[in-house]
Amino acid sequence: MTLPLSSYASPSRLAGVVCVVTGAARGIGLAIAERLAREGGRIACLDVSAKRLAPAVEALAAEGLAVRGFEADVGSRAAIAETFAAIERAFEAPIGVLVNNAVWARFMPLAELDEEAVDRMLGIALKALIWTLQAAVPQMQRRGGGAVINLGSVSAQYAYPGSIVYSAMKAGVQGLTRAAAIELSPHRIRVNTVLPGMVGTEASKAQFTGETLAARLAQMPLGRFGEPQEIAAAVAFLASDDSSYVQGSEIVVDGGWTLAAT
Repeated sequence: MTLPLSSYASPSRLAGVVCVVTGAARGIGLAIAERLAREGGRIACLDVSAKRLAPAVEALAAEGLAVRGFEADVGSRAAIAETFAAIERAFEAPIGVLVNNAVWARFMPLAELDEEAVDRMLGIALKALIWTLQAAVPQMQRRGGGAVINLGSVSAQYAYPGSIVYSAMKAGVQGLTRAAAIELSPHRIRVNTVLPGMVGTEASKAQFTGETLAARLAQMPLGRFGEPQEIAAAVAFLASDDSSYVQGSEIVVDGGWTLAAT
């Protein structure tokens, strides 16, 4: 019998480390928050919706995990600065791990794109990474180092109709990660990217059904979508000292899909 991925978590690997996870109310973000908490981290779960975040945080806290919820718009520099200061006060320790997972995406043809949608997508996918880095890095410097994990996507290299903005912004995440890794190395701050393929979140399940689902599964060597917990496992590795010599790298977690696509 295959054990749940959470069963492999080491409660001492991130013991006491303050970890911030954006977009943590559901899906991949929630799975990451849970995994880092099971690794011993103290988790600040961020989401733009307090209503959506509250039950997720309550469920994890009920299991004895060290999690707290913080409502925040990651696209706002002022909101992030205020929230990250509040996180340090709440946990009485500086942030050691930052996971940029929050995303807002709309898939539509080029002719249908409007300024509001494009600005919102780029604001959450790219500007937010700049604001969170600005807020987290001084705290990481005070603790002597840290780890940043940005969630990209294999869609940066392998696009499909309707993904113009999504593919562009995820390619931007990779470029930002590499540049930040170089700049922050002297401060002992590691910055890496996880590139998920198709993951069985509620959004993906709604997007792919029937023949569309069968066609997509036929393209995957492992014959299935990934699970959010499988992405979380890769993030936990990059957050921990087990990846102490990994800098500016990209870990692809896609079940071999990009191999078959080449």
